[in-house]
Amino acid sequence: MAKLLNSNSSLDNKDLNMKRVALFSLAVSVFLVTVKVGVAYFTNSIGVYSEALNNGFDLVTVLITYLAIKMSAKPADKDHTYGHGKYENFSALLEVSIISILCFFIIFKSMQRIIYRNFSLNITWHVFLILSISIILNVVRVIYIGRAAKKYNSLAFKANFINYTGDIFSSAIVIVGLIFANIGIFIADPIASIIVSILIITFSLKIAVKTIRNLLDYVPKEVTEKVAGILSGIPEINSIDRIKIHEVGNIKFINLDACVANNLYLSQAEKIKTKIKDKISKNILNSEIIVELKTLLPDENISDIAKEVILNQVGVKGIHNILICKVGEFIDLFVHVELDNYIKLGEAEKLTKAAEGKIKKVNDKIRNIYIHIEDMKYRENWKDATGESEKLIFEIKKEISCYVNPGTCHNFTVLRKGNLYNLAFHCKLGRDLSVKKAHKTVTNMENRIKGRFKNIEEIVIHIEPK
Repeated sequence: MAKLLNSNSSLDNKDLNMKRVALFSLAVSVFLVTVKVGVAYFTNSIGVYSEALNNGFDLVTVLITYLAIKMSAKPADKDHTYGHGKYENFSALLEVSIISILCFFIIFKSMQRIIYRNFSLNITWHVFLILSISIILNVVRVIYIGRAAKKYNSLAFKANFINYTGDIFSSAIVIVGLIFANIGIFIADPIASIIVSILIITFSLKIAVKTIRNLLDYVPKEVTEKVAGILSGIPEINSIDRIKIHEVGNIKFINLDACVANNLYLSQAEKIKTKIKDKISKNILNSEIIVELKTLLPDENISDIAKEVILNQVGVKGIHNILICKVGEFIDLFVHVELDNYIKLGEAEKLTKAAEGKIKKVNDKIRNIYIHIEDMKYRENWKDATGESEKLIFEIKKEISCYVNPGTCHNFTVLRKGNLYNLAFHCKLGRDLSVKKAHKTVTNMENRIKGRFKNIEEIVIHIEPK
């Protein structure tokens, strides 16, 4: 419980810290917009105008980022089973779209100035001081947001980092352009704006590609290969059927199917799942792992193969009387299968053919498979008639006295359904008798009883040593 509380507290602190970063960035943007709008108006510089407009749109993107972080912090619900992390991706895409539109607008206005030779500027030393202060503020903001983007693996913060890094370069280029304009090379101002815009578009395209890929559920193959490599180092795993990775915000949801040995206990399987989750979590941060373990069919144990395959066929209710016959190097398999009563013979044929194909795929030594189909037995309809069958039991003991001492026959159970009976009892044979001879004796007893009592349908005799 304490671990869970600490985990929730850690998540709350993360969300709070991310909101603080976004609010700090918002405050810087408000300050820069206010100052640069005044400087742009005073100087009539297209470069400073572009800077003011850039910071103005920063206000919009910071607000979008703040709202995205607030939304992505919400827990998963019925409408968002993987959480709300995609809001960050959407925020980042919206940001780069706005930034790109802004840059094309600045390029357009700069080209107009170059074509119409509109270079009327009013430059003083105050302009350089203010732009230098804006660069220092942006450097502090970039460091702050860069750390947050790396720590929380936030696409929205990564987009901000690229945006504000571009602001530093753009401010520097604008200052250089104003220096040249101040000495008479007026065309340097719009050229500086064009260079800044191209740089920002280049940076924006990189984050746009990554964001779009994330929204389209693209995950680099290196991540999948890394997961597969981690799993290959776990000796309990025989093979991997499937690895699916879905990234939402900064969280990777990893779904995988792993095959393990078929003789594991449930507690062992749970330990393997925990081991898989711990190893992946240590190597891939911010990951949620869902593991499904499947058992491999044993290629040697023919009986287990038949049970595993046939019992997983739709409509199969039971399996019994499995007989395995070795014929040279090959094996013939005989098995009785109980099916739902409603299944038609045509459906039963498809079912048995499918089962035969799957069994042969597991073990190529199986030559023939003979499946005897029968309807499912509803044993609840039988009545216990043991108490009223003393005469029948006496006659049965007498009938088999040539094979076994009647005095050793005990624990009789007689079940009746209409005129039919099912019989079960215990009897004792010699301790040193081989299983083969004991089974032959029991078979003879069963045949003798059925020959004498035609209405006895099933007989089960349990042998005990004397």
